Amino acid sequence: MSKKIMLTKIHNCIGINSTDTHNLTPFEDLFRIATNDLILDNLIGDLKIIDPFARMCLWGTKRNDINPKFLGQYTTHCMDALEFLNSEPTGEAHVVLLDPPFSNRQSEEEYGTNNLYANPKYMADLGKEIFRILKPGGYVVKCGFNSNPPARGFQMVELSICNMGASRNDIIITLWKKNQKTLTNLIGLA
Repeated sequence: MSKKIMLTKIHNCIGINSTDTHNLTPFEDLFRIATNDLILDNLIGDLKIIDPFARMCLWGTKRNDINPKFLGQYTTHCMDALEFLNSEPTGEAHVVLLDPPFSNRQSEEEYGTNNLYANPKYMADLGKEIFRILKPGGYVVKCGFNSNPPARGFQMVELSICNMGASRNDIIITLWKKNQKTLTNLIGLA
């Protein structure tokens, strides 16, 4: 059996603002890999791209951000990300962009709360909702300080590291593909 070898790409992102991670070349590269793969599967024109933390990123067909300053011009919704994902239908999304604020500074500036990544239950609940709304074969482009999967049932396809320089943390951007249809597939019951 042949196994795909995944290469880690390291990008020089020194001097780039980490607040708008969608402007980082590796984020766009992984987004393009996911959408190009789906387009090749004859889904052109039908792609549903969900972004629960959109800020000023316009890539999603449904974009949410809890900060009301982005509503209208950049986002279609202004809700808590988990509530936003809960409102999405099961199995209809092709791509989810998971780019929550992953530093205390970003969380405080954008959302008036502590770091969302520091709340394991919230992140686990986001991952379960992402699994639920994605079609089998759908993708998650995830930014953060770790390469953990968004939830069980995903396989990592690509990994890129943005070297931010000096004493700034690197940003890890991963591309995940949903392989299972239900959580029972994970334990061999289906």
